Amino acid sequence: MTQLDTPLTLPSGLELPHRIVKAAMTENLSDADNQPTTRHETLYRRWAQGAAGGLLVTGNLMVDRRFLERSRNIVADAHLDVERLRRVRDAASSCAVIAQLNHPGRQTNRFLASTPVAPSASAAVPMMGMFARPRALEAVEIERIVAGFGTAAALCEQAGLDGVQVHAAHGYLLAQFLSPHVNQRTDAWGGDVAGRARALVEAVRAARASTGSGFTVGVKLNSSDFRHGGFTEDDAEEVIRMLVAEGVDLIEISGGTYESPALFGEVEELGSGSNAKEAYFAAFARRARSAAAGVPIMLTGGIRTRSVMEALLDDGGVDLIGLGRPLAIDPDLTAKLLAGAAGTTLPRYTLPTAIGFAGESEWYESQIGRMGAGQEVKPSLNAAVAATRFVTGELGRGLSARRRRDRLVRSLGA
Repeated sequence: MTQLDTPLTLPSGLELPHRIVKAAMTENLSDADNQPTTRHETLYRRWAQGAAGGLLVTGNLMVDRRFLERSRNIVADAHLDVERLRRVRDAASSCAVIAQLNHPGRQTNRFLASTPVAPSASAAVPMMGMFARPRALEAVEIERIVAGFGTAAALCEQAGLDGVQVHAAHGYLLAQFLSPHVNQRTDAWGGDVAGRARALVEAVRAARASTGSGFTVGVKLNSSDFRHGGFTEDDAEEVIRMLVAEGVDLIEISGGTYESPALFGEVEELGSGSNAKEAYFAAFARRARSAAAGVPIMLTGGIRTRSVMEALLDDGGVDLIGLGRPLAIDPDLTAKLLAGAAGTTLPRYTLPTAIGFAGESEWYESQIGRMGAGQEVKPSLNAAVAATRFVTGELGRGLSARRRRDRLVRSLGA
């Protein structure tokens, strides 16, 4: 019987002492040049204290400085200060650490880029006017982005990290390629599932080719886009078989996009306002497990209680439990669960939908920021205040740093 404290060794050889993983969350703590800071060190030292030696997955490291998910993402390109990233890794030396690598594509807000990019020209992401209409990427640009995943992986290995996770979920660029709703290309980067998966597969190959044996390469994948004409569970199962053939070491299952935020439990198929409903994507995770041929499956999204975690592990459909937001408000939760604690519920918000999602996301990001500053979390923080901080913060930081980013991009010849 697999329990929370049962060890697991990934195909890469990375040994995990238990089955709870800190899943990736946006940190937004870099400096104005998108370099790691002492706030990252303080944050990861704190998370490591409560992780009981387990696996920590970092927040988004961007592979293309022109297009960020948030204004203060770390960018893992040729300008990355590897020694700074090494210090972040050293701060969590008691744990395994892998970096999530990402490109936001059309989910780059307008304060960071006036014209975001996507597989095809499409409508803007409809969220409070935060996003502009994207242009279609040219084939040569796609090739450069894919190569960027390899560059980023190599830099992470140089910094002493244990691996990387290629982000192909939540509506970011690689997920956009996978979705026929967004990807309407007719060249080799579109069409059938294999064509739409090409960017992801090539990114995985680039990460693998640029790093040594024993370096973990994982993927975060949507179970579905949860929208008509989008990426389906049938598509996802086919992609999982491709990833297994590429020799990935870990597949994390999640779901949804900014437009259909299943990752927050807020789509009709999952039940409305479903704080009581846990493990949003458990049904597909069992299907993924049967397709994954020995590659561990990690499930993230809505998991809150020890009883549900144990049931997921016990029935064999899931190998690892991913916790994100619960660890933003209780960084010691992993150790508590391993000691027998029951788990926790999370706050819910009643703001209008789009503002509510922004406010809820920023509420947790603010808690992460407090930990990065060496402070305790603040459960009394008002969600409306958090939503305002999200908009004003991205506006000010995004616009003020554009010239700096442009200068660094030009120096790379991009």
